[in-house]
Amino acid sequence: MKNRLGAAAFGLAVLLWSRLGVAEEAVSLEKCLGLINRNNLMACALGASPQLLEALAEQRAAQGRRDAARPFLPSNPTVGASVSSRATTDNRTTNWSISLGQELEVAGQSGVRADVADGELRAQGHRVIAARQDIVAQAWSAYFAVLALQERLQLAAKLEQATTSVAITVRAMAANGVSAEVDADIADTAALKSTADRLALESALAASKAQLGRMTGCGVDAPVEGALEPLHVSVEQLSVARQPALLALDAQRQAAWRRVDLLRRERFPNLTVSFFAQNDGFDERVLGLGLGIPIPLPQPVGRTGAGQLAEAEALAERTEAECERVRRELQAELATAKAEFEAATRTRQLYTLERVQRATTRLDAIAVQVKAGRLPVRDALLAQQALVEQLKAGIEAREVLCLASARIARAAGSAIEGNAR
Repeated sequence: MKNRLGAAAFGLAVLLWSRLGVAEEAVSLEKCLGLINRNNLMACALGASPQLLEALAEQRAAQGRRDAARPFLPSNPTVGASVSSRATTDNRTTNWSISLGQELEVAGQSGVRADVADGELRAQGHRVIAARQDIVAQAWSAYFAVLALQERLQLAAKLEQATTSVAITVRAMAANGVSAEVDADIADTAALKSTADRLALESALAASKAQLGRMTGCGVDAPVEGALEPLHVSVEQLSVARQPALLALDAQRQAAWRRVDLLRRERFPNLTVSFFAQNDGFDERVLGLGLGIPIPLPQPVGRTGAGQLAEAEALAERTEAECERVRRELQAELATAKAEFEAATRTRQLYTLERVQRATTRLDAIAVQVKAGRLPVRDALLAQQALVEQLKAGIEAREVLCLASARIARAAGSAIEGNAR
């Protein structure tokens, strides 16, 4: 009895939380019309997600099945009445009868049926949480991808400006006979490549922003702001025990075995108790009680429920195996995500702010050094390429760390909503 009350309370709490969450997301969706940042990303993604609406609809359906399993009686009472007239040469007699019948479950099927519905509702509640985490994790990944592309585009524009300046300088030097024509051609080629790279990044950024706009409902033109910094994740406290997908399977497993118990109890015949009152042919009042019980016949003549029971047992065993399989997969996924996060953290630490600033300063000064004649053209182009590769690697390291932080939080099933910092 306590388990059923606890399960019902859990189902009600999850349902109320989901409805309040949807209402809050619908209100906060108004904040998504201007721009996308770390503060409104989750609310916008959840408020615009059809996947979450589907999960919530499934939860309401599970709540409906729970309400349908709540009645104690297996069926409504049945009332029957009949009237007849008997006529002889001497007199006429009216016969009538009234009966009231009620089917009763005597093997405790009602409580087990409610336990099955409670387990399914609890499982769907965990699926709703898993759907929310999937949506938020995808939103964070798309958001970090846009931020990384914006930084790459800024770097590409800086490189284009630097290579174009060098190309103009070397072309002027070649025209005055100070530099070779081949150096001018090499500088022009580098400038053209930097322009092509910038155009390619602009196209990639537009596609990435369109993807993020579709996920958040903000449109493709919504500006995206924020720093390319990872989510706050405590690696030491991560465990798959809190993974909603695993909790949902465990609740489904319990419900499957309770369904097996229910089918076993339903094989016990239900009793039908009836009360009747009638007026017989001698104009006498008769009151009585009746008891009906079905006669089970062996298959294939009758229905014993053996096939349904065998199917339910097989499905319960399959759910057991699936639960174990998913647990192992989640543990492997978490271990992989943890290793990737730790490696990304160490890689990110290589590209310090001091190194980035020094590389940026050196990149800006190359054109001046070439114009002053203190740096050969080919050495300048090689230096530009090396500095740009370092800056690109720094951006990639920060992007990989951000994506790894979202991936490890999702793999552990920890809350990544409101995890912005």
